[in-house]
Amino acid sequence: MGIKNIEKKSFFYSLLKVWVDFWHNKVFYRNIEILNFQNIPEKGHLIFTPNHQNALMDALAILCTIKRRSVFLARSDIFKKPTVAAILYFLKILPIYRIRDGYELLKKNKEIFQKTTDVITNEKCTLVILPEGNHAGMRRLRPLKKGFARIAFQTEEANNFGLDIHIVPVGIDYENYQAFRSKLSLNFGKPVPVSNHYEAYKKNPAIAINAIKDELSSQIKPLIVDIETEDYYELFNNARVIYAAATENAGKDSLLFHQHVVKQLQKTLKQTPEKIAGLNEQIYQYMEKTKALNLDFREPVRKMNVFRLFNKSFWLMLFSPIYLYGLLNNILPYQLTKWAAGKIKDPQFKSSFSFVVSLVAFPLFNIIQTLIFMFFVSGWLWVALYFISVPLSGIFAWHYANCFRSNWKNWKIYGLFSRRKQFMVQIQADHRAIIKTLETIVE
Repeated sequence: MGIKNIEKKSFFYSLLKVWVDFWHNKVFYRNIEILNFQNIPEKGHLIFTPNHQNALMDALAILCTIKRRSVFLARSDIFKKPTVAAILYFLKILPIYRIRDGYELLKKNKEIFQKTTDVITNEKCTLVILPEGNHAGMRRLRPLKKGFARIAFQTEEANNFGLDIHIVPVGIDYENYQAFRSKLSLNFGKPVPVSNHYEAYKKNPAIAINAIKDELSSQIKPLIVDIETEDYYELFNNARVIYAAATENAGKDSLLFHQHVVKQLQKTLKQTPEKIAGLNEQIYQYMEKTKALNLDFREPVRKMNVFRLFNKSFWLMLFSPIYLYGLLNNILPYQLTKWAAGKIKDPQFKSSFSFVVSLVAFPLFNIIQTLIFMFFVSGWLWVALYFISVPLSGIFAWHYANCFRSNWKNWKIYGLFSRRKQFMVQIQADHRAIIKTLETIVE
């Protein structure tokens, strides 16, 4: 599939998407929280505009959530090689040319804008544009570019302003930008009708474009964790995680919970900045103490009962053979995925490479290993059991490793309480003081 029929249905693309959806929604992420899905119109001409924090994963979040076919826009420099360009067109990605790419290339945008018109006018398709233009691992909305507005107005103009295009704002948030089996949140806002700006566009396109850009920005901000402050960005980001880990609130992992915490912190910063300054000092001192002992500041320090530690260690030893089986049968694709991500310098691209490599490597190695296994056993039943056992034991090995690390950490904390009890008690006291301060702010 090339650029000419990028909006059309493709059998091989549809087949690939089934596997991508499964790997993204069921394997790569532990949980996907979807808020306000009812805001997506069932019919009509739509442009989705999510915030852009995590490279390819932002596009995949939309692709694996909405039901319609999606066509994406990406920067043109990744289309330089013909082979790569052919793959990107197959994946329904169009290039967008910028001034930095060279003035002579800007004229190619005319063809791209024509294709975006074809995509939007096809009601079975949607166009996805990341209006911030580039990605950044910051929990805030950056200034939006004008491309989405130009495309929307030009498409309407080409159709005598009769399409009634709606722009759907989307907020995307990650529990952890890079971690496998972390949580992903999507929050869909109410669609912004382009028709509200028709008359303004006919009189002065520049004013209308800026107006709809500002409107969309104001619609996306409430959908994300938007930490506006520059001076206390790290404080707010750390505070929301510390507070969530310590609270018993059933919704503490929800995007709405973290939004509320940040909102209250920003409100307090405006009203009583000295309180935020005091919280900053509290958290700084606490983090310095946990860092000195190589502890995770995000988790409250709790001394475990020694009998529980022995009990958990016993069960870990008992199930260790299954872990070793899962580890040995999945070590090659796991190490390949880890190696590929390690080669990427941009931290926001690491999860994208991990996803793509793991998507291919794990099933490929499973097939190769099963074919090798066939030479050593007779009977299809054993071959089928081995083929099924590889991914299942891999999942078990992953959870086992997490339990092992948790148990090891708890043994370490138990030992620290024995050797440095006074210092550990002080860390606990510091943590309680931080939570008390946060409670007065958040509650």
